[in-house]
Amino acid sequence: METIIVDDEPKAIELLEFYLNEYFPQYKIVSRYNDSQSALEGILKTKPQVLFLDINMPNGNGIDLLTKIQSLNIITVFLTAHAEYAIEAIKQNAFDYLLKPINLEELNRVVLKIQDYQNKNRNFQEKKIKIQISTSVYLFEPNEIIFASSEGNYTTIYSTTQKPLVITKNMKKIEEEYLSCFPFFRCHQSFIVNINHISNFSNSEISLSDVYKASLSSKKYEELNRLIS
Repeated sequence: METIIVDDEPKAIELLEFYLNEYFPQYKIVSRYNDSQSALEGILKTKPQVLFLDINMPNGNGIDLLTKIQSLNIITVFLTAHAEYAIEAIKQNAFDYLLKPINLEELNRVVLKIQDYQNKNRNFQEKKIKIQISTSVYLFEPNEIIFASSEGNYTTIYSTTQKPLVITKNMKKIEEEYLSCFPFFRCHQSFIVNINHISNFSNSEISLSDVYKASLSSKKYEELNRLIS
């Protein structure tokens, strides 16, 4: 797995790199950075699978950096010497965090957690999405779903294989239960789209399969632009 380490402490990078090379060789370290700006450029170019990211750095902290790359769906593990940063890290959708100085036992815990997450994610891609409405069960391949739109506690699923399905669940529930993984992207409070069906988009709207339209919030425009690129 391609891995990037971002930390302003050379000894911290050396220790983590030693543990990964010695005990977890499946992690291929492709780059190391000691500041957030050069790290951002490298991450957008490389798009690694795993990122070990320091929080407290000069010229921009790791939490700010994570907000700029969330659309890339990189497994991000924060590195910090301060336990109080952990809560904020989790709020920003960090995968996990490691307290410095890093020890092998804690690193092993995180590695096992990453492995479990990837296995579940792989199973999601291989399995059909099952949606039950009353006594009827609908099965979809992930790419058969074009997008979902919601209004209050009702969500409509649009697909290539079925007529639109109306479900009595709000968008948060739909995202959690069915559409939480790539290639689905929450582009607006009321829309989740399959990026493989995007025909074109502006700063406020997405065209899907040259047929449908979905709203795109201003906060999500840059995320989508980076994700598509």
